[in-house]
Formats: sequence, structure tokens, C-alpha cells
Amino acid sequence: MRRLPRSIGIVACVGAAALLVAACGSSSKKSSSAGSSTNAVNIAASTGNKVCSYKFALITHGDNGSFWSVVYKGASDAAADLGCTLTEKYGSQQQGQAEPDDNAENAQIQDAINAHVDGMAVSDHDPSLMNPTLAKAAAAGIPVVLLNAGCDDTDIAASHALTCVGQPEQLAGQAAGGEFKSLGATNVLCIIHQSGQNLLDRCNGIAQALGVGQQCKSGSAPSKGPACTELTLSTPNAASNPQQAIGQVTSYLQTHTGINAVMALNNAIGTALVTSNAPNKPKIATFDLNSGVQQDITAGSMSFAIDQQQYLQGYLPIVFLDLYKRKNGQTVGGGTTVASGPLVVTKSNIGKVSAAIAAGQD
Repeated sequence: MRRLPRSIGIVACVGAAALLVAACGSSSKKSSSAGSSTNAVNIAASTGNKVCSYKFALITHGDNGSFWSVVYKGASDAAADLGCTLTEKYGSQQQGQAEPDDNAENAQIQDAINAHVDGMAVSDHDPSLMNPTLAKAAAAGIPVVLLNAGCDDTDIAASHALTCVGQPEQLAGQAAGGEFKSLGATNVLCIIHQSGQNLLDRCNGIAQALGVGQQCKSGSAPSKGPACTELTLSTPNAASNPQQAIGQVTSYLQTHTGINAVMALNNAIGTALVTSNAPNKPKIATFDLNSGVQQDITAGSMSFAIDQQQYLQGYLPIVFLDLYKRKNGQTVGGGTTVASGPLVVTKSNIGKVSAAIAAGQD
């Protein structure tokens, strides 16, 4: 998911499938140390401090699909554990919409500034547009933690954010490329389902791990590897309607028979590809988990998945904002990214994350 003009990117918010500008009410109740069994509340009580009494805004470029719902759950759980109020705004990309609406997200950031929230967690999807607005928040005394998108040192500095919680995408691509290489699959097709620099970073990381240079190439795939080739899907709403896009992928595989591995950058595309009976039976992997990916990995029809642990992208920013407000400006990250991934999930360790998937935490 993703962002436009920089390198490493990463994202969060909440919603039902309504329109984007509305704000919802608090997702959690105020909680006291005496009435809660959560670790966060007990820690607050043990240090003699009040439980979080702050109001935090959560603003993203996401929709309310399987990926972003986990981010939102993480933020909601953190607010509930700490006793904070979470101002939930819809993500700027509605379900079925081809691309996020960055102008709408930027307007939501300004709305949160005008509402004088105590802090905000934001996916910095279009830094050239959003960084000046985020800097205005910091100037108004509102701390900002980025998540999912904007996890670039330059953008963290320009937005005046405390840190960014997300997956360094180039590193994630390198992990994927290394896993393919260990499996003996070195002619990789990297499927790009929507625009965004972070997706290019993933593909480029694959190329670097395979030892074929700094960039994954576009155009026709060579007849043998090592190689990394990008395929940008032209089908509208590829992630929301993956079956519409699979025909383009399978057609490409029919004319490029040397490809022995396919990397989907979205789990909807990945699971659809598994069931498509792809030509030449390449090894298939994907970014991000869901129950379908879990089943495919367990059955052996999918080789692995790269898990960016997006629950942490929702949970940790709320904790960091609370610590900053309640603990006299204490910060983490040192102006760089707090990495939430990558975690390579294979058949050997899928059992360790299955409970998190069932709980909506992965």
C-alpha cells in the first residue's frame, strides 16, 4: 500500500464503507488501573500516573479491507489498553476504489489540527503534499507518528514526526528474493497491483537479493534467470477485484515460460493466482497474510509470505504518542523507522502466526 514519490513506504485508520471525511466517535472507553487487567494499564498504575486521558487521531490512505482492518484493530486495541480516546477517521481509499485520495487524507490531517487533538498517527502517502501539513501539526504542538507510509528518514524529518512504524520495503523485497533463491527459483515476476514507490522498492529488493542489479526490470522477462521482471497490472481495482487481473498475469506467464517464481505484492492477488492454475507452475509467494494465505501455505500451494505485521503499525503509534504526552516528551526511533517487518512466513512457522490471523492481529 502505498505511496507516491519516495523510497521506503509504509500506512492506518478505521472505518466502515462510508465516505471519507466523517469522523467516528471514540472506539474505546476510559479505563482505570483498578478495573483493567491489561499490562499497559497496570504499568501506568504502578508508576503512579493516570491512565491515558488523551485524544489521538488516526488518519490513513487505506480502505477497510483485510489489510487495513488489522491496522485499525491494532490502534483500537492500543487505545483500549491505555484508556485513550481514538478519533477514528475513514481511510481515503474506499473499498473498490482504484487509488487512495491523497487530497482527502490531507484534508483530514488539517481537520485534526483544527480539532486540537493531542496527537496523530498518519500514513504519509504523498509526502510532497502531506509533509507541510504534518509540519503545521508539529508547530501547533501536536506530536505526529507516521505509520506504513513515509518511513523514510527524509520524510520523517520534513514532516517533523517523532518516528515511523512500518516495514522497510526494500529490505522486505530482499527477504523475498533471498527466500526464492534458497528455493532454487531465480527468474521472478514481481506483480505491481497499483502505483506507489514502495511497491517498486519491494521489486528492487528482490532484484538485489537475486544479484541482478539494483532494479527489477520492466518489459519482457528473459528465458532464464537470475532475473527480476516487473508486471504492472492495467486492470482497474486489481486488489479489490483480483480475478479480473489474473488473466493478465497468466497471459504473461504463457508467453514467458522461463519464469519460475511469482511475487504478488498483495494477498488478494496472491491467493487468486494460487487458484488460477498458473502456466508452468511457478513458485508463488505474496506480501501480507490472511486466512486464505494461511491455508495456501499450509497446503504447500504457496511457498511463503512476507508479513509486515501491520497490527504493530496500528498499535505502536498510539503507545508512542501516549508515552510522548504522558512521559515528558520521551520518544523512540531516533528520527528513523521502527521496523514492524519483514517476517518470512513459511510452512515451517505458519503455526506460530495462525492464532494472530484468527484474532485479526495479522
